[in-house]
Amino acid sequence: MRRKILTNCLAGTALGFLPFTAAHSQNSPDAAAEESPVADGVIVVTAQKRSERLTDVPMSVTAISGDDLLRSGISEASQLGQAVPGFSAQQSAYGTPILSIRGIGYNDNSVTAGSTVTTYVDQVALPYSVMARGAIMDLERVEVLKGPQGTLFGMNSTGGAINFVAARPTSNFDAGIDLSIGRFNEVDLSGFVSGPLTDTLNARAAFQVERSSGWQYSTTRPDDRLGDKYFINGRLLLDWQPSDRLTFQLGLSAWHDGSENQAAQFVQFSPAVPVTPVTQYIADAMSASPPAGNNPREADWDPNFSFARGDDFRQISLRADWELADDITLTSITAYSDFRGDSPIDVDGTAFNAFRVSEHETKLTSFSQELRLAGESGPIEWMIGGNYQDEVANESTRTSAQGTNSQIGPFLFAPLAQIANQTIDTSSVFGGIDFHITDELTLQGSVRYAAQNRDFNGCIADAGVGQTGVSAADAFSFLATILSGNPTTIPAGGCVTLDATTLIPGLAYSSLDEDNVSWRLGADYRFNANAMIYANITRGYKSGSYALVPAILSSQFTPVTQESVLAFEAGTRLSTIDNKFSVEFAAFYNDYRDKQLKGIVLTPVFGPLPQLVNIPKSEVYGFEATLVTRPFEGLRVSTGITYVASKVLADPEAPAIPRDPFGGLTSYVDESFPNTPDWQIVSDAEYEFPVGSGGLRGFLGGSLTYRSSSPAAFGYDPVFVIPSSTLVDLRAGLESADGHWTAQIWGRNVTNEHYWTNVTHLTDYVARLAGKPATYGISFGYRY
Repeated sequence: MRRKILTNCLAGTALGFLPFTAAHSQNSPDAAAEESPVADGVIVVTAQKRSERLTDVPMSVTAISGDDLLRSGISEASQLGQAVPGFSAQQSAYGTPILSIRGIGYNDNSVTAGSTVTTYVDQVALPYSVMARGAIMDLERVEVLKGPQGTLFGMNSTGGAINFVAARPTSNFDAGIDLSIGRFNEVDLSGFVSGPLTDTLNARAAFQVERSSGWQYSTTRPDDRLGDKYFINGRLLLDWQPSDRLTFQLGLSAWHDGSENQAAQFVQFSPAVPVTPVTQYIADAMSASPPAGNNPREADWDPNFSFARGDDFRQISLRADWELADDITLTSITAYSDFRGDSPIDVDGTAFNAFRVSEHETKLTSFSQELRLAGESGPIEWMIGGNYQDEVANESTRTSAQGTNSQIGPFLFAPLAQIANQTIDTSSVFGGIDFHITDELTLQGSVRYAAQNRDFNGCIADAGVGQTGVSAADAFSFLATILSGNPTTIPAGGCVTLDATTLIPGLAYSSLDEDNVSWRLGADYRFNANAMIYANITRGYKSGSYALVPAILSSQFTPVTQESVLAFEAGTRLSTIDNKFSVEFAAFYNDYRDKQLKGIVLTPVFGPLPQLVNIPKSEVYGFEATLVTRPFEGLRVSTGITYVASKVLADPEAPAIPRDPFGGLTSYVDESFPNTPDWQIVSDAEYEFPVGSGGLRGFLGGSLTYRSSSPAAFGYDPVFVIPSSTLVDLRAGLESADGHWTAQIWGRNVTNEHYWTNVTHLTDYVARLAGKPATYGISFGYRY
């Protein structure tokens, strides 16, 4: 068959952005040929849930080896934008990670919000973006799939999917250790040990520890620092092959994050509702707060309070592959994931307690079972299967706040709790066929039916007596009495959300049941081993969901319903026979219905607040181009350019009336999506050269990432514009002749660019989240 005999001469394109050469592996040099995803110039990926050469995959995929991630200093999924064209990451006002591909992300403060970019470790789902914090450790590679991936990876992948492929246990003893020391007392230590336990059982254990001191300083307390990092991660893998046709892979992983959350940079005081005599002291305090200057380190936060996270993650997975016949394999993947977190954060960026999330507790559990059968029959490759997932997603916050919107009648209340509990059951069946018409032409088709049942209960609740001396229970008892005409007393700690019909306070209940059919049709044609074209049409979906909402009335707990996209993509890959020049190009058009974007909703009591809304009709189109050149021995230069144009074509329907961040009526039509830059550029160059006569190799390299300006919210207000940014990283080092050790010095954001990733307005302030300043250090790695 074509896929078995075609020689790959396009390998340089897929790994073009990476500082390492293709032969490097997380294992020792002696084991590299056995374990690496790159062997004899062939890059093997599992983007379509089967092992195949990257150039045989008819879609846009970027593959990055684990050692290249390590050498570039990429230790979190949020940093993949340094190497992946079209990828970007930011965090919400509450610190929730938001991953986007080609401008498609999911911007919500809730940890329980499902992303539009799904993440996996060895095809085991990490259903929520916060679970991906420890995914980049001891990897063989990471595969970034762009565009809707619903037929293979299910709902919530309308932007794309990321599969982190762990380095597998080896049949020979291998070990390695990596140490990096940098600015702000940063010390990152990681390592692995791998080898056989018996003739049929291999094991691999890996660890990762990251420590650093605070990098932010207070504008009002110059000696106060924030941003300490403490992260510890571990993984154990067991591969057992009891027979030639049966294999098992057991994975155990866990991590703890006790790092301090980043504080925002205060921009300006913008009251949520008109100031009254009762709230005048708040306006005075906020107006007197100094805005952050043009310095990425400058910020402010409430004194004498710990903003350290308390996040813990555990996962166990078991994969079994049973070769029923030479060309038929049955695969089972069973997994259980558990995340428990607490993430306090100062949202307003001032030393005045305007809006502090004192507690942000989350419980996420997920059980999943996938069973699939795959095989070949003549010119046909096929796959059928099913998947079941059971999830619990509970989230609660306790906000200690003094705001103009915290007044009900004569009462100024604080603090307040929010509760949102969800249970989600998802079932799906899927199938796909690749039909090789000739050695050059292949047609593909795949389909998935998915059904999801989501049950919700939640409320806002009393959280005690705070700075104002009045509890939410007292204030909302007064409100309920006025609205209902009946005396109402809400107990301490009770729900203050009022039933929309009876006006009785208590938990609100709701449910959302949805189903859909996603599908993909495609074709690819190979002119020869160095040139191919492909085209795909895909229908994808993202599930609806509930969010953390300060609901005065139960009717405010209205979920966003599922979004759908019809995506068109055509692309090509070309390279010269000697691989000194290669290029990839893809053009895409996405037609969205009910896109889930963050709008502004005018709420009773609290005024205008950001909330997810369904945009009836919108579109995204653009192109992506990647060029890799090797003009002479030792030098490699790569550049990737992504252009994305997004546009809202119809305003959301009532009650989600379009408003700007300050509550003014507007229209979203013809506006671009928030946090979606038109242009992104990723470029990297490295020159490798011999040093002396002992076989040492030196290298000099650098990378550049550019992001054009974009709005952080609808409404065309210049205060919410995220300016363009250009980040430059540099590196230089030595590597031994046998590949056993490497050492380098490095600098990141060496120009100390002051850039930010988000601008928010939740109550009485506008604040921004800045990127990290210049950092520099040394790294050393050794492979046994």
